[in-house]
Amino acid sequence: MVAVIRSSYGPYRFAAALITGIKKNPLRLLVELRLNGSSGIQFCRPEIVVSERHLIAAFAAAATTTQAGVARSRRIEVEYLLRLSCQRQIQDALRVAGLRGDEDKIIAVAITMSEEDPGVLLYKVAEELGGKIEPFRRLTGSDILMEIYKISEEQLEAIPATGETDPLELLILERVVSSYVG
Repeated sequence: MVAVIRSSYGPYRFAAALITGIKKNPLRLLVELRLNGSSGIQFCRPEIVVSERHLIAAFAAAATTTQAGVARSRRIEVEYLLRLSCQRQIQDALRVAGLRGDEDKIIAVAITMSEEDPGVLLYKVAEELGGKIEPFRRLTGSDILMEIYKISEEQLEAIPATGETDPLELLILERVVSSYVG
């Protein structure tokens, strides 16, 4: 299983990872990080993420809106948080996905517009936090994800379950995609 999830879209390069065993306040690290203008770091609570595809779909949505000039934020890492949480307002995205400051595990995301490998940034972040990167795994039950993304039992039951498809994941991905359409 791969520990760092990677993707790219247009000029953007993306990496995401689950970091566990954190010993330093991640919010403090965000303030301390000095990145050049072509790199961005974002942290979120892992409880809001349904799958690796969720992380990549939010990145693609953020990159698409940023490139099209219709992003709600000037910074792609903030736009990413909006798309990941399926919110329209930054304060709502922070409420849903943002860190509280006492986490011992987080999802860290690095987005670059240069040849810089965003995965290298994630390993630096993990080291600074005193944690380690682990393969992604869902850390939340379906009931909590349904509440976060406002998915009803009826909506969930409307999608036939197969061995390869998680209806909850499909509904959350649909919300990510529709968060930047229209």
